Amino acid sequence: MKSFFGQNRSKLVQDIANTFGELKSQLRAEQLFRKIYKQNPIQDVDFEGLSEEVRKWFLNHYDLNIPLEIHELQSSTHDGSVKFAMRLKKDGRLVESVLIPERGRLTQCISTQVGCAQACRFCQTGRMGLLRSLTTEEIVGQVILAEKWKAENPNFQVSSYKQVTNIVYMGMGEPLDNIDNVIESTHIFCDNLGLNFSPNKVTISTVGLMPALNQVLENTKVAVALSLHSPFEAERSKIMPVNVKHPITEVVRTIKEHSKNGSRRSFMIQYTLLRGINDSKEHAEALVSLLKDVSVKINLIPLNEHEGASYRRPDLGRVYAFQQELKKAGMVATVRLSKGRDIQAACGQLIKDKAIKE
Repeated sequence: MKSFFGQNRSKLVQDIANTFGELKSQLRAEQLFRKIYKQNPIQDVDFEGLSEEVRKWFLNHYDLNIPLEIHELQSSTHDGSVKFAMRLKKDGRLVESVLIPERGRLTQCISTQVGCAQACRFCQTGRMGLLRSLTTEEIVGQVILAEKWKAENPNFQVSSYKQVTNIVYMGMGEPLDNIDNVIESTHIFCDNLGLNFSPNKVTISTVGLMPALNQVLENTKVAVALSLHSPFEAERSKIMPVNVKHPITEVVRTIKEHSKNGSRRSFMIQYTLLRGINDSKEHAEALVSLLKDVSVKINLIPLNEHEGASYRRPDLGRVYAFQQELKKAGMVATVRLSKGRDIQAACGQLIKDKAIKE
């Protein structure tokens, strides 16, 4: 059986057409999407209005079970963030996903891979290596499972939010290294009959893999966040090995060219500040020069330290001085003091180094 949560609506239309003919395939697919996704969280589905024949066919061909389960969780006493270790039912491996409460919105940080192949020097997940990529239904299922957990656990701060409002592909893994399943999952998230997220509320974060970045720009409308971390090629290559194959100047050029085409897509730059490495005035000036003529918002992230980290977090005075250099040059720059640091749920801190099977 296929997981329903891994199928976009056009695929469902085609499956129905192949079985019952094209005449009502679009209508029947719309009915099924509405009936399944309209509930928050998804529960027993009411198939009223569909023929017995269609209902039986659907239940014989599509699995409505969520392909993950919660293995453990931690809740931050500082800011109310909740980090889940989610077990993949397929093989028992674990991925992490985080609910982050903010004023007026609830963001979920989701994973796309078990581990990561990019080996960025400051990132805990990169120490795992890549074990495997997630399927579409395993990506989508993280949000569905979190909504189910919220409904069953009303005493947590995050449960006071009616629903997840924003999705960021910033958990374990490099999203563009799992490009097909990531793009497919955005189509399900943003389907107005599906989970109905606005594209500008969904953000894919990447170290800048090419040509997969072009696929995101051509086939989705979601926001893109580029993990940059140094404006100097040689230095970035030391921090982020991916830069050797995909130089940052080429990646930024791609974003500039896309911006010139009149796209209204939101672009962000993620810049993790490492004490004494990439936090100088010269770095700020070079970053301004690199990003000239492209409309971006820069998120400055003081390093979230973790056990075994070879870099250190700069003091906040240094962080805000770096921000002021960017703002003086007319850049939009904010300092993001990551939530969930006390439970190792902040950017760069997610790691599950083995599969757990019980």
